[in-house]
Amino acid sequence: MRIKENFPTMLTSGNIMCGFMSIMCVLNQKFEIAAWLIIVAMILDGFDGKLARLMNTTSKIGAQLDSMADLVAFGIAPAVLMTNMCGNSPTVISWGFGLFFMMCAAYRLARFNTQKEDGIKIPRHFFSGLPTTLSGGTVAQLCILHHFIYTRFGIDIIMNLLPFIVFALGILMVSKIPFFDITRKIGKKQGMKAVILEFSAAIIYFIITPELALSSTLTFYLIICGTYGILKRKHLNGTTQPV
Repeated sequence: MRIKENFPTMLTSGNIMCGFMSIMCVLNQKFEIAAWLIIVAMILDGFDGKLARLMNTTSKIGAQLDSMADLVAFGIAPAVLMTNMCGNSPTVISWGFGLFFMMCAAYRLARFNTQKEDGIKIPRHFFSGLPTTLSGGTVAQLCILHHFIYTRFGIDIIMNLLPFIVFALGILMVSKIPFFDITRKIGKKQGMKAVILEFSAAIIYFIITPELALSSTLTFYLIICGTYGILKRKHLNGTTQPV
């Protein structure tokens, strides 16, 4: 097969590799690098499916590989990262919540694949439950934010709360709360100039303070898109069943 046809699969493979390397970094006490590798996996995950559809190279194998990659990078890797970073928490809490998070990610992915194969209609621009990609990325950005705050101010509050946040993220993943996919709306009605200005401002913000830029962006997505989905839930339930 040509390289063009295999390129989306190469990105998915990179997603898996980032998840594996993240786990290895955790085992070597390199927590911040491990968290950033999960963020890189998020970026790769955001492009592989879109490129496959754009190049008309979608396949069942690619879809299954993508789910496996998501489980490694956004289910297992964040759980291992949280469990090892929260060493001061009781083992039953850190290990238990880490295991719960991983199992919720696996169930979320299995549910998505099953509903997709069964032909259940999917409302445009919505997910059913918090996507595993965003859930794993949230754990990673909190670990990065912890390193930023702790090295500058010596405050350790995030690590004390992280196991409970991970537990809440797991519940959101297996729930059927619709989360709005804002990425499909950005730029459609704004015009090219507005998109370029927004993109440039985002790059500058990230260059100045990548930790805060990442944290504020993902937190904004969680709050705004989750709230919008809850407000639209009654209407969505009356039309189609979200995946």
